[in-house]
Amino acid sequence: MVGNAYHINRLAISDKSNTSTTLINEDRTKTLELLRHLLSHSSQPLVICGQDGIGKSTLLKTLQEQTMAKWSYCMIANPADLSFEKLQQAIIQEINPNIKNKHSQSFSAVFQQLDRQHKKLILMIDDAGLLIPGLINEILVLAKQYSLLRVIFVLNHHELDLKSTSDTAINEASLIEMPALSEAQCTEFLYQIAADPQTTITANDINDELISIVYQDTQGIPGQILAKFPRIDSDLNYTKSLKTLVLSVLILIILALCTQWFSNSDYNIKRIAFTKDINTTPTNPNLPE
Repeated sequence: MVGNAYHINRLAISDKSNTSTTLINEDRTKTLELLRHLLSHSSQPLVICGQDGIGKSTLLKTLQEQTMAKWSYCMIANPADLSFEKLQQAIIQEINPNIKNKHSQSFSAVFQQLDRQHKKLILMIDDAGLLIPGLINEILVLAKQYSLLRVIFVLNHHELDLKSTSDTAINEASLIEMPALSEAQCTEFLYQIAADPQTTITANDINDELISIVYQDTQGIPGQILAKFPRIDSDLNYTKSLKTLVLSVLILIILALCTQWFSNSDYNIKRIAFTKDINTTPTNPNLPE
């Protein structure tokens, strides 16, 4: 089993912070506060665990946005082909993005630089289940060598079970569980989605029946709820509107040209001439009036 397990209700820290709209309830605010507390006061690696679509990646993004001035970050989003050497190079590049040759600076020098800046480095590995077997063990050995390095792995429960066998060092990590939304939280989330004018749902659409259906279908997983009411692409709408306008103008031009052609056609010229001949035929004086 993974080391200390924390549920989002277990620890509440008094220093409240504003969170993004995707962290829509008090529990998720506490999860964010818990992360900040552990990263500040503990060198133990962390595992954020929950079902796919539960909001793990969004939580890390919000953490990064709120603490960018305090800590440095290195986010690994697609670690399928990650090696230990590539990881070290990614960290060097993140700390010194302007460096041309990643090999020109030693890994130790990076942390000496961070130490002078009085900063920690938060290494966040999303989809950590894609890491090659054994790499988590190497990463955690590295974290023990450098006290300024903090590591966060993002896994679902099945991936965590597999990594607990292939990379036993992960069992030393603190586990932060992210549960699904309750039905009441699901309702609040629906209203937040409906507040976006570019979504396919409005506040008037929300009722008890819809809430019940959505909650049963998604089991309170935010990613699945969002998938039911996707945002409308504003650029796509603009393109469609522009095409409609252009088509309408073309139709009007064609109609105008057709009208002009019809009015100037031989048929109309002959008809007008014939009418004129009738109207101008002289009166026979021999005929009685």
